Amino acid sequence: MRLCPICGKEYDSYPALSRKDNRTEICPDCGNREAVEVYTLYSKEGDITFIMEDKKNMTSVVGFYYGDPDEEATKIFRGKLTAEFE
Repeated sequence: MRLCPICGKEYDSYPALSRKDNRTEICPDCGNREAVEVYTLYSKEGDITFIMEDKKNMTSVVGFYYGDPDEEATKIFRGKLTAEFE
């Protein structure tokens, strides 16, 4: 068993190489998280926050919600291209 230096969990599968220093072995889950950068982009004109994802030199919209950027809303609406609002 190996211990991931990022999340602290034990894993027994093949390790990923951290993109932060290109030499530290990390668990596959943390490797996937490092491979996909998720961020939000707020449009004041539309009062909408877009959830953007950079993956393999490509940027795409993976979700959105109405209102200012909010960490919990980003988690809820990531991967959904619909949002409920009142």
